[in-house]
Amino acid sequence: MPNYYIPEFSYSNYTTYGIKERDTPENVAHNMGISVDQLRTYHNRFCPLEDLIGPSFPIHLKFVIIQPPTVNLTDEQKEQQRQKVVFNDAPGKLTLNHSHGENTYAVQCTIENGKEIYTIKQQIKISWRAKNEGYHFYYVSRYEDLYVNNIAANTMIEEIAQKASQALYPMLIVVDENGKWVYINNYDQIVERWNETKSKIRKYYKGDQTEKYFKIYDKNLEDEDSLFFSIQKDWFLNALFNEIHVQYPQDLSLKKHISFPHLAKTENIQYLVHQEIDDHLNIDNLIVIDINGKLDDFRTKTDFQNELKIPVKEYSEEKALGNYKAKYFLNPNTYMPEAFTVSCDLALDIPQKYTVTATNLHTAEKLVIASRELTFAGVYKPEKRNYSLLYIILLFILGISIIIFTKIFLSRQ
Repeated sequence: MPNYYIPEFSYSNYTTYGIKERDTPENVAHNMGISVDQLRTYHNRFCPLEDLIGPSFPIHLKFVIIQPPTVNLTDEQKEQQRQKVVFNDAPGKLTLNHSHGENTYAVQCTIENGKEIYTIKQQIKISWRAKNEGYHFYYVSRYEDLYVNNIAANTMIEEIAQKASQALYPMLIVVDENGKWVYINNYDQIVERWNETKSKIRKYYKGDQTEKYFKIYDKNLEDEDSLFFSIQKDWFLNALFNEIHVQYPQDLSLKKHISFPHLAKTENIQYLVHQEIDDHLNIDNLIVIDINGKLDDFRTKTDFQNELKIPVKEYSEEKALGNYKAKYFLNPNTYMPEAFTVSCDLALDIPQKYTVTATNLHTAEKLVIASRELTFAGVYKPEKRNYSLLYIILLFILGISIIIFTKIFLSRQ
């Protein structure tokens, strides 16, 4: 059996407090701003058996081992101490194999239509459930409260839409091995919940508009493909599962085409982007992925303006211009985003910009991104609501119930 050298104990190897005459554990702890239990527990972890602190200090004890003061490093010092990114599965490979557990995100979706700005805010929980043949399964749960321009739903149609949307959740989605969500896997449960929800809504809301709403909703739930088609443009899910969990080359950067969900019945906007992982963790010990690129879409500027119903004097073959920017902050253990922002724009006669921002609520106090503000702001209720095309578009993208709401709204115009 090998012999191990155990160094002799010495108080000089620790941060200590010299005990003075008439000192007691109580007054020493009080002067340090800690409890007696904290003082006693820390000292007793490291001291010899004969020096253990009980109700009072041992008569022979001269020093108390105390916790060293916390050193607050500057950002420059933190930058110098950044660690290399560790890839757990294979060199340069990010996977979802370690994404077990739950993450609750504060989500904000924003549309900028020229000088007009519209936002939707909501909390969404993502829970890993299983893995099968390379596919991962996650439950998506949306909290009931939904704020449009910081205003909670307060009209009949909005309330019906919000109640109906709860029938969709929890939704079990399927994510492929590249981190892209590709299908829904609990269709039967959703249909069953919808039938129950429909009966409850009918108790409070009656009339032709309500039944018209139900008819559209029923059509969207005819089969699994109809359901997936109805919500495949969900901004948050497309941003969260944005094919960032892939095999990266040696330089940790790659070029690819990426899309952003646009209007419900139009093709996604296509961009050619450069996607890169910083090979070191940032000063918050998170993995950083940057994605930047330019519009690379077959449609002309006129095509986009027609889709958005922006007035056009005459058709032009001029190509549209636009940018794509995204930044992800991943947990280095799970590789799930702690925060991210995805933004794209179109340089049209009325400039368009679409942004999705999310922050993990469990780390929101520690991590701030971009604007240095949390995703959720205070809620207020102005006297007037401003319904416009962009308000309709934004609601249109966020789920079946909201799609139905927009159709009803448009039918009244």
